[in-house]
Amino acid sequence: MRSADSWGMRTADACGVERNMAMKVFVWSRAEIEDGAAEGADAVISVRMQADRGSFETLDAAMAQAVLGDVDAMLVLRCDDIGVPRLGAQRGPTDEQIATVIDFARAIRAVQPDATLAVQCEHGRSLSPALALAVLADELGAGREAEAVQRLLRLDRDGIMAPNPLAVRQADDRLWRYGALDAALAALSPRYSAVREHWGRVAADPAGARAAPRPRGGRSKKRFREIGRDTPDVWE
Repeated sequence: MRSADSWGMRTADACGVERNMAMKVFVWSRAEIEDGAAEGADAVISVRMQADRGSFETLDAAMAQAVLGDVDAMLVLRCDDIGVPRLGAQRGPTDEQIATVIDFARAIRAVQPDATLAVQCEHGRSLSPALALAVLADELGAGREAEAVQRLLRLDRDGIMAPNPLAVRQADDRLWRYGALDAALAALSPRYSAVREHWGRVAADPAGARAAPRPRGGRSKKRFREIGRDTPDVWE
């Protein structure tokens, strides 16, 4: 088992007791957030489909309750879960959105280094893992991309995570990692490799590849997933 200080910076409080100062990052689905899974979080990032015009009243209320109504602790993004910038009416994540996520997490860490950050997308398997990976890689620093990927994938016990490849590439660019995040994911996650290949075919031939079956993970289970800890999942 890893020592606690291997996960991040440690500091001593007034009594001389060392405490782990790494940000705790969680990945959840919309249903889990609406069920109250983010209670106690210091900040929440919510990713919603660009084309989804349904009601987000329950989700918004759950987010506000989780952070006690602190509007500066909530970030909402709109984009579709596609691995190319555009596909018909759909719009994928943008470089500006990835930069916003990274800056948001940095601002939270600046105030509270050991803050708890919840990242949510519709199913908790594509966009939110990609954004969580960007946050982890930024906090760990250059050269530790494989560790960031391992920390993400260690929580994927039921085999559903397949980080959005466009968002991963954008995080690579924004963090000046020169493809290291993408390479680490491809080496450690066959599911990510399959999704990346699918979107590569879409980019090369949008009309033909769009009709092909899209790789999917297993059925999502309701669970509590914490990224950055060496503890098992807690199932609710």
